[in-house]
Amino acid sequence: MRRSLALLSFLILLAGCGSKALQEKGVQESSSAVEKVEKSSKRCSLDTPLAEGKGIKVTLSDYRYTLKLLGPKAKNYFSAHPEELLKRMVNRRLVVAYVNQSGLAKRSGLAEEMEEFKKEWLSRYYVSAEAKKRLKPVTREQIVERFKELFPKKDPSKMSKGDEEFIRHELQVKEFDRAVNSLYQEVEKNLKVEREGDRLVARCCGVEVSLPVPKGAKESELKELKENLKQKFFTEYFYRKAVEAGYDKLPRFKHMYQEYYATRAVELFRKALESKIKVSDEEAKEFYEKNRNRFVMPDRAQAVVLYFKTKKQALEAEKLLKSGKSWEEVARRFGQFNAKPKVYYRDPKDPIGTLIFVEGAPKKGETFVADFGGKYALVYVLKYQKGGPLPYEEVKNYVKLVLKRQKLREAEEKELKKLWKEFNVKLENLECIKGA
Repeated sequence: MRRSLALLSFLILLAGCGSKALQEKGVQESSSAVEKVEKSSKRCSLDTPLAEGKGIKVTLSDYRYTLKLLGPKAKNYFSAHPEELLKRMVNRRLVVAYVNQSGLAKRSGLAEEMEEFKKEWLSRYYVSAEAKKRLKPVTREQIVERFKELFPKKDPSKMSKGDEEFIRHELQVKEFDRAVNSLYQEVEKNLKVEREGDRLVARCCGVEVSLPVPKGAKESELKELKENLKQKFFTEYFYRKAVEAGYDKLPRFKHMYQEYYATRAVELFRKALESKIKVSDEEAKEFYEKNRNRFVMPDRAQAVVLYFKTKKQALEAEKLLKSGKSWEEVARRFGQFNAKPKVYYRDPKDPIGTLIFVEGAPKKGETFVADFGGKYALVYVLKYQKGGPLPYEEVKNYVKLVLKRQKLREAEEKELKKLWKEFNVKLENLECIKGA
């Protein structure tokens, strides 16, 4: 409010340079603008709803959290198209509602899967949080000692900042691993694993888990089963500890749980729609005929690339190839045992492909030597294949896949429109996501 009054005073001061009427008008307009800003800021709290419907709600807090999760490119795009991101968020919530109400979630065992996700996530979070409490700071003495182990001939007093940071990080990781192991060891020393009838049971600290033992199980199978049971026990034990500590109430966990659930719901939704989609041979053939230009193989060349530190070495290897030596023999002679033939196209983004096709179609046995930023590449062409239209029989399955994806997108859009209407979803307060 103090900032708003300061702004108003500043505008009134500027208005003093004109007539009285202009001053009054300026004050009125400025006051109106300040009121609008204040109203907007009051309305746009983290709990402000951006979309609402029957059992559907997206708040500004939800929107900002989702935006934060996006990668750089997606974030740039949706920052410029905020309403598009909001609609996609609504779509996810509608799909979750549909999957729950239709019984699809129950039939697919999604509840059991989510319970497993919950236990895994919280048990790992608890172990990580507790291990961090046990961490001991890495000392300068430890860093120097490790430096001497890695570089016995170097003077520790001349250690670079890069080396110091690398060693510090390495020691911190080791210290964290030590802390994690200590947590497991403290529990394991009291853990008892026993066979009871046709089950293997693990008990400790008020927690009990078990697994069935297959009939006629061999010793090696029992050993593996015992290890699996231990992992199951640790997950259950640390999960309960996490719940005791209240970690299941963390906003971070709740968001993760909701996002994972929504992702699985979308997968189930699409799978259900896809199961109803059929593509006949007639449809595929017709699509192929109308889109022949989409099913064309470009000119391509199979080649081997060998890399050298100097141009002299590259030219020496090229000379050996031209003398009749096989590329395998040349690669071995220069210690390049991982060299393998690859297929290259005329692609401006691929410097090797550009080099091969620089003068048109390359010939079998043709070689090229080029400098790629201080590293010399020797390219040896093994085979050239001219491109052209692909016959229908070769691409029939791919054509059907393309058509199926196209039909799936159409089915999704149609079903989502129905859900928007069924749940009566409305967007609101869109001014709150401009620059969010």
